[in-house]
Amino acid sequence: MKHLLQRVLAHLAKKTLRAYKPKVIAITGSVGKTSTRHAIVAAIGSTRRVRATGENYNNEIGVPLTILGERSPGRSFFGWLAVLWRGWRCSLGGAHNYPEILVLEYGADARGDIQYLCQIAKPYIAVVTAVGVAHAEFFGTLEDVKEEKGSLIRGLAADGIAILNADDGNVADMCHLAKGSVVSYGLGLADITAQDIHVDMRPNGETLVGESLSRLTFLLKMGRDSVPVVMKDVIGDTHVRSVLAGAAVALQLGLSPDTIAKNVANYVPMPGRLRLLPGIIAALLIDDTYNASPEAVHAALEVLCSVPINPISQRIAAIGDMLELGRYSKQAHADVGKHVASLPIDLFVTVGEHARDAARSALEHGMAQTQVYTYANSVDAGRFLQERMKRGDVLLVKGSQGARMEKIVKELMAEPLKAPEVLVRQYGKWLST
Repeated sequence: MKHLLQRVLAHLAKKTLRAYKPKVIAITGSVGKTSTRHAIVAAIGSTRRVRATGENYNNEIGVPLTILGERSPGRSFFGWLAVLWRGWRCSLGGAHNYPEILVLEYGADARGDIQYLCQIAKPYIAVVTAVGVAHAEFFGTLEDVKEEKGSLIRGLAADGIAILNADDGNVADMCHLAKGSVVSYGLGLADITAQDIHVDMRPNGETLVGESLSRLTFLLKMGRDSVPVVMKDVIGDTHVRSVLAGAAVALQLGLSPDTIAKNVANYVPMPGRLRLLPGIIAALLIDDTYNASPEAVHAALEVLCSVPINPISQRIAAIGDMLELGRYSKQAHADVGKHVASLPIDLFVTVGEHARDAARSALEHGMAQTQVYTYANSVDAGRFLQERMKRGDVLLVKGSQGARMEKIVKELMAEPLKAPEVLVRQYGKWLST
């Protein structure tokens, strides 16, 4: 039944695209897809009618649903009949407000997934954010992951545009796969880049102006043009790269550099993606609990150590299991522990069986036993942290979905009643598990 539904949805999605001819912007990568999608939408702003992937709609069911403007009705048979009926009507071409641009995430759990999605919706612009060992459990090796992500660039037409992260060598190498033009973005040598990145923050979680916890500024360079960008409550190179990708896409769609700079100033990190939140006792929480891969964890640790603190305050890293890493799991967790031990981090708390390898590695590389603690679940870890935190501490919380690290953030945030608005997985089955 699922395969039949998949084929019908694919047929309706293709027919819909032929009827309305929107520009398809497709994004893939081991990490950063959702933040990049969010940044692309921000960079385009209100200049075009845009529809973007919602939730985790990045597979053979979710992508057609996004194209049709529908949501999954779950296990409801009659709900699916209604979706297909509305999808058929949409595919006839009668909707006057159909989006001009579709921003779609293309995920992959197996070989051939991205190629299949490209057959449904051939992209006009393809963005690749990173290649890493995330989901390597399903592919085998890093080269296999690279091959699968490269399918998006191979799926471009001759007039298509490849937008590649120049800071990731595996992604930059994909330039030879493109039949058309290639635009690079990144913090190093790239077509679209950021210079003079500066973050203003105060210790003790105090706001700078109004409700702002941080102020990030940089010079956005797009070829010969340079425009200043100011963003509030944004921290970390990860978000800057997402904004650069968004700027690269918007430029290809004909927006001016000044308009792009104005639009990206409205970019706000999504829940669970290096999002700054006020914590209890004037602490600052860095909520990065949406998911975790080795590359993202290492980047988040560097962000933690960039935050200024008072001499009596602590930097704390709470790291949960990184899942779906296959053969890379043990070494990847050990590398995280080694990295933590090399940084000015005062307290290291791990959650889950895999993350114990990170704790052991941190101890082996010089952290004291009094600085490293392991817990089987996030609830117990949250209670421990609530007892150990001091005024003005900065706490990074990160882990894969299965680690449920958002429970720690909910325990420690200053305004827990806002959890449904600012945290991940605050609905349905997630609240009962």
